[in-house]
Amino acid sequence: MNRRIRLAAISLLLLAVFPAHAQEATLQKLNVQAADLYRQAKYTEAVSAGQDALKIAETMFGPSHREVATALSNLAEYQRAEGNYTEAENLLKRALAIDQKVLGDEHPDVAIDLNNLGLLYDSLGRHADAEPLYNQAIQIDQKTLGPDHPTVATDLNNLAEAYRAQGKLSQAEAFYRRALRICEAQPVPDNRATATVLHNLGALTIAQGKTADAEPLLSRALELWRKVVRADHPDIAATLRLLGSVQMSLREYPKAETTLAEVVAIDDKNHGKNARQLSKDLGNLALALVAQRKYVTAETHLKRALALDEQTYGKEHLVVASSLTSLAEVYRDEGKYTSAEPLYKRALMIDEKVLGPEHPDVANDLNNLGALYFSEGRSTDAEPMLKRALAIKTDALGPDSPELLQVLDNYAVVLRALKRVDESKSIEARASAIRKTLPPS
Repeated sequence: MNRRIRLAAISLLLLAVFPAHAQEATLQKLNVQAADLYRQAKYTEAVSAGQDALKIAETMFGPSHREVATALSNLAEYQRAEGNYTEAENLLKRALAIDQKVLGDEHPDVAIDLNNLGLLYDSLGRHADAEPLYNQAIQIDQKTLGPDHPTVATDLNNLAEAYRAQGKLSQAEAFYRRALRICEAQPVPDNRATATVLHNLGALTIAQGKTADAEPLLSRALELWRKVVRADHPDIAATLRLLGSVQMSLREYPKAETTLAEVVAIDDKNHGKNARQLSKDLGNLALALVAQRKYVTAETHLKRALALDEQTYGKEHLVVASSLTSLAEVYRDEGKYTSAEPLYKRALMIDEKVLGPEHPDVANDLNNLGALYFSEGRSTDAEPMLKRALAIKTDALGPDSPELLQVLDNYAVVLRALKRVDESKSIEARASAIRKTLPPS
């Protein structure tokens, strides 16, 4: 799953006294409204409400007041969720400076600012920069709120995410599990927080190669999400995507089909706002269908994905080449060779143009064409395709690369079909020598 679920620390600070005039009442209303819109993943609307709240707070309290820092912090998180990272960073740094000046360096609101700045850096791939901010937030919150406070679970989850993104999996697991223990020990359960940690722990478990262990974690996360967010919420879709990938790995293809079909339905319900994600989800659903030999339905989804990719990227993009290949593979599985051939050729043309004629992806395209021609009984046409594919991969990857095996196997079969037995035996021996270097499966 390309999107990560995180616990976002939103500081919603309601005034401790009854509103004295209309502006105070409006500020409270806007703060609540913006936070609610954020929870519903209506980020554009949340940004608008947050901007209005900031203007009122600055008018009422001046530029360096705690209420202004709160409004800045909240708005920054809405901007981050909307993808406006530069604006979010400026807002957060301003909020942090105000809170440190007014409250001191060890106040929980300072920890909130540090946490949200860390989330922003995570969004930008700056995980090493996020790590010390999360650590600092943990120190503050453990000292001021106690080691088992729900906010500490938020901090731990976020730090674990930064570790996971850097490949520090064992460290990440320890923090996820501690965060989960804190969430589960609360007298009033926070299903959203628990679902977040379960989802992230599931993703970590997959990264550790323990796919079967991930399924119950993700199923439980999904059950909790359904209790706290609307049916078409992005967090549900994200967990479904990950669960579907696990079910595919476990060869639970009917389950995966149901799971991934729900993801596509969520995408469609959101009016296909993210065409790139919808295309990926359609492709994943098609894989589940192909695994069950439901080729006609898979073909429909892949055609739609291809149209979306062409609309998004243009007709000569590498993503389009990949979509063309996926659809061609289904045609080939169906025996529709004349439909598959022009798609393979078009993918080859794109990859040659974008990557150059000696790129390994070009070799893959040539291998696909060669295999297709052999399936049609056109061994004479297949031979030069596979010969060129083997030459490209050998030059790019070396003569003993395991990535040569598929081309070697295909080339050997074609050579035998052409009665070139000695050449075929030489290629088979080369493939055998490479296989002997592989670890036992």
